[in-house]
Amino acid sequence: MTLVDEQKELLSIQEASSWASAFLKRIVTESNISYLIQYGRVRKIGENGSTQIRKEDLIRYYQNHRPNRENSWKKTLGDDLNWSLSFEQFRESETTKHVHRLHPYKGKFIPQLVEYFLDDHTDNFKKQTYFKKGDIILDPFCGSGTTLVQANELGMHSVGIDISAFNSLISNIKIGKHNFEELGQLISQITNSLGKFLKNAHAIDFESELLTELNKFNSKYFPSPAFKYKVRQGQVNEKKFGDEKEKEFLKIYDTLVKKYGIKLKQGKNKSFLDKWYLQTIRDEINLMFEQIKQIKNPDIKKVISVILSRTIRSCRATTHSDLATLKEPQITTYYCKKHGKICKPLFSILSWWKRYAQDTMYRLKQFEKLRTDTRQICLTGDSRAIDIFGELENFSPDFFTIAKKQKIKGIFSSPPYVGLIDYH
Repeated sequence: MTLVDEQKELLSIQEASSWASAFLKRIVTESNISYLIQYGRVRKIGENGSTQIRKEDLIRYYQNHRPNRENSWKKTLGDDLNWSLSFEQFRESETTKHVHRLHPYKGKFIPQLVEYFLDDHTDNFKKQTYFKKGDIILDPFCGSGTTLVQANELGMHSVGIDISAFNSLISNIKIGKHNFEELGQLISQITNSLGKFLKNAHAIDFESELLTELNKFNSKYFPSPAFKYKVRQGQVNEKKFGDEKEKEFLKIYDTLVKKYGIKLKQGKNKSFLDKWYLQTIRDEINLMFEQIKQIKNPDIKKVISVILSRTIRSCRATTHSDLATLKEPQITTYYCKKHGKICKPLFSILSWWKRYAQDTMYRLKQFEKLRTDTRQICLTGDSRAIDIFGELENFSPDFFTIAKKQKIKGIFSSPPYVGLIDYH
């Protein structure tokens, strides 16, 4: 077989995964390959069940989109850069393992970086071990608790401090012990209440018919992944075609809104919840909030509050490509550049609530299997002035006893606003 013939070789998704892993010298999963096909990075050949791609398309993609990042960064920062600390060989599922993805948080560092500095191992760049099992570590800018969680995994005690009460809430839930039977029962109870509420509303019927119409429309005008591939190859003027079809489908959307009497806007615009949530979503949020207020177990109440917070965050009235900047509320269907088709805003939180409730239970149970018999706590306050030992005595007397005897071994943290505050 010549080199040209080899490059034109057809690969199944499984074969492409194995080839790419060897080519890049890191794990490339079948999901990674499916993503490239789904978003038009490489051309799909065949139908579902017999999907194939050309090896030459993969080679072209990786050569064009996977430049040598190590050399690029070393050219900018110097040859003594420890590239192993980029951890780029890890998949996202590994850098967000178990409770590290319990709730979104901007600016957190990955657990592998914490493990590197806390764990007892050395390499050419790390010639000193700073901590050992049983030590007490302080993180004065705790954020979402990465240091606390990894200290527990490694058999070390840890105290976190954060000025944000919400950050402390997330951190303490991650490292806390929970009654999973009671948590599961209350999640089911709240889910059932939401289901009953929705039966008396029109949102489910409306969204069901809307999805049917969207599927027909998108299958006709935005077949996947063929349309995305044509866009990437410059064969389609995406903006012109997208705008044209967006206006065409809006007529169908407006008809369905009137048919089911769906109220889109809330009628007030004083708060974030007023502006960024459709009325149907806001009604469900209010119902859930009232349900959570009735929970008597404070730990369970906190866990479920975080699940609701994560759910609410994913249900804002915004486009899929505008999740971070939040320019304007999106209350109609629209052409979505991210997915290459007509998409819609959310009209119910039920599916996201179910997904996040299940995911939270799974992640907490995964961490429970790894937990060591050590103490961790995140205290709320200003790390410049807080009385650490006084707060420990109030909130965790057993940890206070350990800390009073051992003292704090050292600090490991990722301070906010680096370069803008004189931490020294």
